[in-house]
Amino acid sequence: MRWRGEQALSHLIQTSYRNPIILEAWPDPAVAGPDRDGLYWCYATDDEKDPPPRRRFKVARSRDLVHWETHPEGARHGAFPRPIPNYSCHRGCWAPDVRQLQPDAWNFYGALEFDDHEDEGPNGHGIIAARSSGPIGFADPVVLRRGTGFTVIDPCFFHSTTLEQNFLYWGSGHAPIWGQELAADGLSLVPGTEPRAVLAPTPGDTEDRLWEGLFVFEHPEDRHVILLASKVDTWVGPYRTYAFRGGAHPLDRVAGSEARLLLGENAVWNRCGNVFVLPDAVGQLWLFYHAVRGDAVIPGTEGIEMMGRRGVPLRQACMDRLLFDTSGLPYVEHGVPSSDVRPGPIVWAP
Repeated sequence: MRWRGEQALSHLIQTSYRNPIILEAWPDPAVAGPDRDGLYWCYATDDEKDPPPRRRFKVARSRDLVHWETHPEGARHGAFPRPIPNYSCHRGCWAPDVRQLQPDAWNFYGALEFDDHEDEGPNGHGIIAARSSGPIGFADPVVLRRGTGFTVIDPCFFHSTTLEQNFLYWGSGHAPIWGQELAADGLSLVPGTEPRAVLAPTPGDTEDRLWEGLFVFEHPEDRHVILLASKVDTWVGPYRTYAFRGGAHPLDRVAGSEARLLLGENAVWNRCGNVFVLPDAVGQLWLFYHAVRGDAVIPGTEGIEMMGRRGVPLRQACMDRLLFDTSGLPYVEHGVPSSDVRPGPIVWAP
């Protein structure tokens, strides 16, 4: 028996699911929880490709990781209920990463296209960090880093249980993916530390020209570092996710040639990537990601020409069980998104 606050939890529920788990556009999903009320929370990108109203990152909630209520009460305007400084002209809230570090300490990381954005020079996209006592209501964000164009995007928080240190990763815009140590509270970079290139594209190689959407976690048994990253073409495809075994230190460099395919495309799903990993109530790991079903586009964008096609691809939130082989690397059954009904996460009964 486990206790949530003052409520005794005496049994578990086996869910079932079928992709997608969120029907509307829900790119770059990040999942956190459960909170004190037993709710899981899923956050996503909000940008100019979405229909109105604009939101400061999308928010959904669920009791079972399968059935999601999008834009719930208290989050109609997104994860940040009030305007974010220097963010009003553009609509570009990208790739959130949210972590429940303590029951009453939730950290939010995300990339923004600021009002003073410039494509060239140091004031391109940047990464913010903020804290809240719960899964919504984030405020007073600090800017951790900015860079040229969109080279400073796709933040990923990682806590090393071996070193008892926090790290932030970001990138890329055809630049390397970088990592740097974070302070104990995760809200600032450690003074005196410098970013280190963790994964870099290969110039001139069309199959290795872009890595993005890094997610870093530890193997559940021996705690070795695992990196997941997506490439090559976000909008046109192919777009796939790969797994790497990390080095002795979380900022050790890995090579693209060491990657192993984790999640590919099939006849149903394409452009699969920007992943996030979360355990269920019994420790099974689940891979959350976005994917496009066939030629589906965001409703209302059919008149927009994009990359030689009509309409903006509809990136929906999906999930599948994350398993491990004898070498310690993760894999997904059949290496592609599932389309049938499957056993889902095991969660506590409300």
